[in-house]
Amino acid sequence: MSHDTDDTTGEQRPVGSEMEVAPKTSQSKERPRVLTGGLDDESSFRYRAMRSVFRGSIKTAHRPTVTGIANVPKTGPVIIASNHRSFADSIYLSALAPRRVSFMAKAEYFERRNPINTMVGGFMSAVGAFPVERGSAAAAVKALEVGEEILRAGGVFGIYPEGTRSRDGKIGAGKTGAAELAIRTGATIVPVGLVGTEDVMPVDAKAPQPKTFSITFGKAIPAPPRANPAGPQRRELTEQIMSAIRALVAEAEAERAARRR
Repeated sequence: MSHDTDDTTGEQRPVGSEMEVAPKTSQSKERPRVLTGGLDDESSFRYRAMRSVFRGSIKTAHRPTVTGIANVPKTGPVIIASNHRSFADSIYLSALAPRRVSFMAKAEYFERRNPINTMVGGFMSAVGAFPVERGSAAAAVKALEVGEEILRAGGVFGIYPEGTRSRDGKIGAGKTGAAELAIRTGATIVPVGLVGTEDVMPVDAKAPQPKTFSITFGKAIPAPPRANPAGPQRRELTEQIMSAIRALVAEAEAERAARRR
């Protein structure tokens, strides 16, 4: 059987299949609970408490530089589209962003195998992250469906357009999931440049290293009005997002190099 690659998720599917991000027709009983801006008091308190602990710890241990906070809209649906260098990127973004950001995360992050894993999993759950079994086209589509729910409820959804971590720091090609979500929901896109997180939490590291990193929130990109989610605007918007991310990363890396001289 021949296969095509789904440009939205990067997964392969049989030619002629219907594996695309489509409007939802039914709700799965296993769908994770969606957490957005309208939270109950208990989950809001848990989020604020966990975020306070993680934010304080991160600032003390790593002295991160966070710029462009004002570029994140205070209300309404927002897509945080970032480059991806460390498995801990979602933790840093969730702790330091001005609004609650929900990410999809590997299911193993939620397994309580040890105290650190339990704490990380607890924080990810508190900020509205939801577990996804990687390597499955169905799981990737489900994750984007949950993202759409979050955005339609006025929340903030975080996504890595590259689809995976960069092993060499270079920014790869972007998949079209973020653009399609923006077109479907009218969400504003905020490009983000992460620099240095790969030094804080290198691949295969057992614990964070005492290094610093930076997060730069770029100028917001509005979703094109009246665009077809499956049309050419999806790829054009993806290229605009990736171009903005590359520019943010290049500027942050130049500033980082200048400080080291």
